[in-house]
Amino acid sequence: MKNVIIVGATGATGNQLMQQLLNDVTIENIYVVHYRPTQFQHLKKVTEIILDLANFDDLAIAVDTTMNSAAEIDCAYCCLGTTRKKAGSLAAFRQVDKDYIVNFGTWVANHTKAQLHVISAVGANAKSASSYLQTKGETEQLLRQLPLSALYLYQPTLLHGKRDEFRLIEAIAYYPLAIISLLPFTLLKQQKPIAIEQLANAIYQLSQQVTSGHHVISSLEIQQY
Repeated sequence: MKNVIIVGATGATGNQLMQQLLNDVTIENIYVVHYRPTQFQHLKKVTEIILDLANFDDLAIAVDTTMNSAAEIDCAYCCLGTTRKKAGSLAAFRQVDKDYIVNFGTWVANHTKAQLHVISAVGANAKSASSYLQTKGETEQLLRQLPLSALYLYQPTLLHGKRDEFRLIEAIAYYPLAIISLLPFTLLKQQKPIAIEQLANAIYQLSQQVTSGHHVISSLEIQQY
């Protein structure tokens, strides 16, 4: 039986991924780390850990009483992500999409032998003129430097699907990108909007593999799920 840990479980992709983890009979424990109580807290397989996401050093996983040791984590999922508008400032956005993610990745590297699966973005580049893509690129660079057993970086293009919030820019961009992606060019096909369910399914399916090293999952690959 497996133990997994997830941050960002209440977001659109995290919520979809949680449904698959909850239905997976091979998973015994799901550790949900969040800064406040979630809708998953009363579910049988879930152990909820309330934590200031700036302080992952304080994260401690429950002890396995049969082995008198900390429960071994097999897989770690990071579905954290926000927008500059929702965060309130560029600094606050970078704290969530860079600092919190790297903090979690550092904890995973230092305390487990787990795979780490992280949602990034197509075009992530530390030298990008876009603050969004620059932040994503810097985050990827820092994660690659960690001694993780396996790192999966997912680079979807525009995500679409049910959200708790309405994102105007995403709604406006959806149809032009969907039309452009129909053209017979790989670069343009990669711009096809990704359903949130597709991304969650890609993360879940790929996390079933036993691998090592770094893996970048492109938007084109995510489309296959």
